[in-house]
Amino acid sequence: MAANVEIYTWSTCPFCIRAKALLDKKGVDYIEYCIDGDEDARDKMAERANGKRSLPEIFINDRHVGGCNELYDLELSGELDGLLEQSVA
Repeated sequence: MAANVEIYTWSTCPFCIRAKALLDKKGVDYIEYCIDGDEDARDKMAERANGKRSLPEIFINDRHVGGCNELYDLELSGELDGLLEQSVA
């Protein structure tokens, strides 16, 4: 079973597009919350993301992993595949 991956985005955000491209390249199914201009949704995201309001914000199995740079850092370090293979207990 695969990990539960969620990503909060804006439709025109280049970092969001880049993060989704990596997930797509890896064949990851994810839930996207496109929150363009929705401040209530952004507040909920920030609550989950320890106050971070930048986009994207990415969660794997409810664990906040950060944004685009952090996602690519996990990929470069070889840690991303392990996180994506863990299913929710």
